[in-house]
Amino acid sequence: MKKEDVSVIAIAGSHGIMHAYLVLLPALIPLLKGELGNYGTLGLLASLVFLFYGWGSFPVGFLADRISKKLLISASMALCGVSAILVSLSHSLPITALALILLGIGASLYHPPGYASMALLSKEMRGRYMGIQGLGGDLGMAISFFTTTAIGSYLGWRNAFLAWGALGIVMAVVDMGTIIDETIQVYPSVARLGYLETLRKMFTTDHLRNLLLVSVIVVCSGALWNGVSAFILVYINEVKGVSLLIAGGLSTFKYTIGAFGNILGGELSDKLGRRKILLFGFGLFTVSLLALTIAPGNLALMFLMVAVLGFSFFITQSPMNALIGDVSHRDTVGVTYGVNFSIKYGIGSFAPAIAGFLAAQYSMDYVFYFFAVISAVAFGVSLMVKDIDK
Repeated sequence: MKKEDVSVIAIAGSHGIMHAYLVLLPALIPLLKGELGNYGTLGLLASLVFLFYGWGSFPVGFLADRISKKLLISASMALCGVSAILVSLSHSLPITALALILLGIGASLYHPPGYASMALLSKEMRGRYMGIQGLGGDLGMAISFFTTTAIGSYLGWRNAFLAWGALGIVMAVVDMGTIIDETIQVYPSVARLGYLETLRKMFTTDHLRNLLLVSVIVVCSGALWNGVSAFILVYINEVKGVSLLIAGGLSTFKYTIGAFGNILGGELSDKLGRRKILLFGFGLFTVSLLALTIAPGNLALMFLMVAVLGFSFFITQSPMNALIGDVSHRDTVGVTYGVNFSIKYGIGSFAPAIAGFLAAQYSMDYVFYFFAVISAVAFGVSLMVKDIDK
């Protein structure tokens, strides 16, 4: 196998492990409730992770255009691993919160260098490369939901954090030995620019309208990713009456289907255009969220519902991320992804806290009404997007 191919696999694999960390807390909410607090407290803890994860991407975007992308990706794995181990050892809510903040910071180191790598390695088939990148992330979440609930159910939630912590440290070593920095060069012109000049150059793109529109879609997507991933398992478990382990399996199934949605979305967006796939995905996702609230807790129906949810949401991710690459300057692609991922997960980080409030004050159904409204907004903004000839 070529070194470049091994590098791509390592980058996509690290994406999966990074996202696996972000669903550890949501996967364990049924076991943590009581020990760490109610839905409101757990929603705030989840938002805390996403807050640092999201806004941390902003400064990392500048670094991704200036220093070793391999080093940033490896540091992400190591820091996530250490923080997960700290959570497993903590017996204090403040210490647990601090460890989760550290996890969010570690995760924030990944997206700008990871996605910049894929964007710079591709052009004509950028959607395909984003699909491969998304596949890694979705499979990581799929594996994490099932293994985390299984380990948590049988060995306790602390051992679930401990196991994933060890894996992150191992992956950091693998990344340092396999990712090739030479395939993603740093441009001297960027190194000479100041931070404000870099941002100004990012916004001098010929496709400013599309950049602004996709940024709004990115924020909606982040709120949906953060919020739905935080509450889907507990909703299936407590509202639909499905056991925790099976609910974890359903969540795994959702993200497995989503992985293939990511690949298909990338391929189709290269052939049919980004806009059509965004409209299809967000339209179906809106309807599916509303349908979930009225669906009975029949196991077969739950499998169908989570499959449609996973497919419809993740089919939008590759065209959305490819569109960011389409409108970016080549020498500021890192900071463009950094800015977009910071607003995606930074602004979107408030979704779990709002959802936790709605669940505590009203019912869990209101959580998914809230998500359906956000998805409908993403659909409406997608109507205004124009495809770009590459």
